Amino acid sequence: MNVRVLAHEAIGKVLDKGGYTNIVIDQVLNKFEFSNEDRSLFTKIVIGTVEYKLTLMFYLEPYLRKKQKPWVNNLLLMSVYQIVYLDVPDYAVVNEAVDIANIKDRSIGSFVNAVLRNFIRNDRRSFEALDELKRLSVEYSYPEWLVAFFLKDYSYTEVKKIFEEYKKVHRTGIRVNTLKTTLDEVIAVLDEEGIEYVNTDLVKNGLQVDQPMMNHQLFTSGKITIQDISSQLVSEVLDPHVGSTILDLCSAPGGKTAHLASIMNNTGEIHACDIHQHKLNIMEKNFKRLGVKNVSLQLIDAREVKNHVKLNAFDFILADLPCSGLGVLGHKVDLKYRITKADIDEIKILQEEILDATHMLVKPGGKFVISTCTLNKAENEGLVKKFLTKYPNFEKEEEITVLPYEHHSDGFYICKLRRK
Repeated sequence: MNVRVLAHEAIGKVLDKGGYTNIVIDQVLNKFEFSNEDRSLFTKIVIGTVEYKLTLMFYLEPYLRKKQKPWVNNLLLMSVYQIVYLDVPDYAVVNEAVDIANIKDRSIGSFVNAVLRNFIRNDRRSFEALDELKRLSVEYSYPEWLVAFFLKDYSYTEVKKIFEEYKKVHRTGIRVNTLKTTLDEVIAVLDEEGIEYVNTDLVKNGLQVDQPMMNHQLFTSGKITIQDISSQLVSEVLDPHVGSTILDLCSAPGGKTAHLASIMNNTGEIHACDIHQHKLNIMEKNFKRLGVKNVSLQLIDAREVKNHVKLNAFDFILADLPCSGLGVLGHKVDLKYRITKADIDEIKILQEEILDATHMLVKPGGKFVISTCTLNKAENEGLVKKFLTKYPNFEKEEEITVLPYEHHSDGFYICKLRRK
């Protein structure tokens, strides 16, 4: 199969039918045989076209007199993406696009040819005349309402730096599993095999590497796991002691749960909750690989836990809450087009319900850690402020916001509370 034909079909499934980019890509890659070069090109075209959809439309607008059929629009978008962002000869992009168009409608082939050749001949449309909000929206391809949403919490310079960071290809975050090995031992293996990595001062046992590690013996043997360094910070802030009893309210996919087990050296008890059985099954498999033995998995809604355990039952509670995910937009490229203000309002209600239903389960003197992977302050600082007003028997001990450009990681919020 032709790589660009498959890419065009995949883009249509995402932009027109609501498919998730990563799932659509995996389905195609698992169905067809690809060379490494074609696999890379297919993935780049699909992800890039979706990620820069608004920017690409801005470039195309002067050449389109009327609204096009979705498949034509997608074909033009993916072609302009290749011309602007990839090292592909212009003639090859145009020829392939015309061939794809002709298969569907020969009259469209000549139109696609004319639009793309006009685009190549002319200077690229400038962002200079746009106001600040519109420029951020077009240059980085974020809906205007979402740009304004960021600007209510952060300065123009900060938002630009966040969006710029999201454009970059990031190293993979890995956590050294101290139940099976040490940081020094893992670094020795990476050095020996010439795998480039960056150590970090954000967490104790985290590294960022330049290549996929899922098939490496360090991963398959459970000596490392894939986890962003910002996510690793959550368990370190909670900082449980040996023998602790912990309630992990929204535990899937289980990275923080396993990290807590390693910090406690498999002592004590961790009760990890989630509402999806298939996610608990995946966690159980991962825990076996990592040698985690002190976790009890619970199929339960976090808001219902209070009906099954005693008050003051836990030394620590981790509430890694459902959130809008605005801290992980760098690798969830279609989320920015899916999320709405109404979604965020619903999420905030759910967050409050979880905290209202669980705060009394931590012992006096115990610690309650709230975390999210969003940068929306209403879901973070605002949520905690409201919580402390309702429940003055808690006090704030530590509050951290990790912005993506600070450590080349996901954006994260972490707040550690103590029950008085």
